[in-house]
Amino acid sequence: MRVKMTRKMWAIIILLIIIVPIVYNKAAGAFAGFLQRQAMMQPKEVEVDTPHIEAVNVSAEATGRVEAKYSVDVIARVPGFLMKKYFTEGQFVKKGQVLFQIDPREYQLEVNNSRATVNQYSALYKNAQQELNRANALVKEDLISRSDVDSSLAAANQNKALLDAARQQLELARVNLGYTTIKSPIDGRIGKVNITEGNYVTATSGSLVNISSTNPVYVSFSLKGDDFVKLLKASNQYKDVEVRVQFNGGSWYDKIGVVNFVDNKIDKDSGSVSMRATFDNSKMWLVPGDYMKVSLKAPKLVKYMTVPQACTKGDAMSGYYVWVVEDGKAVKKNIKVSDDINNNWIVTSGLTLSDKVVVNGIQNIAAEGQKLKIVEKTTGVN
Repeated sequence: MRVKMTRKMWAIIILLIIIVPIVYNKAAGAFAGFLQRQAMMQPKEVEVDTPHIEAVNVSAEATGRVEAKYSVDVIARVPGFLMKKYFTEGQFVKKGQVLFQIDPREYQLEVNNSRATVNQYSALYKNAQQELNRANALVKEDLISRSDVDSSLAAANQNKALLDAARQQLELARVNLGYTTIKSPIDGRIGKVNITEGNYVTATSGSLVNISSTNPVYVSFSLKGDDFVKLLKASNQYKDVEVRVQFNGGSWYDKIGVVNFVDNKIDKDSGSVSMRATFDNSKMWLVPGDYMKVSLKAPKLVKYMTVPQACTKGDAMSGYYVWVVEDGKAVKKNIKVSDDINNNWIVTSGLTLSDKVVVNGIQNIAAEGQKLKIVEKTTGVN
C-alpha cells in the first residue's frame, strides 16, 4: 500500500535531516568533554626531584687577542741614503743585530772635523794654561800687574770652555755616526721591509720594519662585569686564576697563562673589564694578532643550587620557570638562573632545597592546580 506524502510530512523529514546531525554532534562533543574532564580529574603521573647542590670551580669565557710583549717600529734616527739591509724578512733577530746601514761617509767626516777642532782647542787651552802659570809666577815677583794675571786666567777659561764644547760636538758626531748602523733593539721576529735600500730616509720617513717579540706573549680580553666579580670573589685577586686559550680548530694550547693586568674600572659602554694574561710561547704557536677563545677558572670550589635545564620552561628574555608539586597539585614557580653547569641551571632565586621539582612528565601538566601523582626519584639533595 503506497502512502501519499504530504507537504507536512516532507517538511518534518527535512527538519529531521537537519536537526539530527546537529543534536548528534552536540551530544558527542558533550560526551567527549565529559570524558576529557574525567580524564583531567585523574592525577597525572610525574617524576620529581629536589634541587641539588653542586660544588664547582667558578669559570668564565671571553674572546681574546694575542699580542707581542714588545712591538718596535725601527726608524732612522739620522737622515741619509739606505745602503744595505742585513736580514731576511720574517726571520728571528737578536738584540744588537745589525739590520740596516745608512751611508756613513758624511757622518765620518763630521767626526773627523770635530776631532780636529778638539785638537785645536786642546792646544790653545794648553798654551793658555801655561801663560797663566807664568803670569802667576811673575806677579809674585811684582814683574807684571794683577790685571795681566786676570787676562791670562780669562784666556785660559775661554779656551777651556771652547775645548769642552768641541768635545761635546765630537761626541754628538760619534753618536750620529753610530746611528748610521741600525741595530735591532729587541729579540724577536722581524716583519716585512717598508722602505728598501736606495731610498733617502729621515726620522719622519716612518717605520723601516717592525720587530715583535715572540716569547712570552700576551693575550688581551674583556670580561663581563658579572663574570669579573664572580671570579674575583673566588680567587686571590686573580693571581691564582688559571687561564687557557683555544685555537680556532678547537684544540687547547698546552700552556697555562697567568693574569698580569686587570683594568681599574668597568667600561661604561661595554660593561666589561679589560684584562691580560701572559703565556709561555717557546713553541711559537701563539701568533700576535690571532683571535682565540679564552677560558678562566678559579681554584676555589663554590657551592650552587642547580636544577636540570630540561625541566625548565621559558627563555632568557621572558624568564624561566619550573613546575613543582605542592599538596599533590601543580604549582608554577618563576626562577632566576645564571650560568649552566653540566646541563644544569644555577638557580639564584625562586626555589628552596625542599621543593619537589617536576623533572619528568612535564608534558602531562596543563595548568596550575592540576592533580599529580608523584613518583619520587631515588637521589636527593647533596
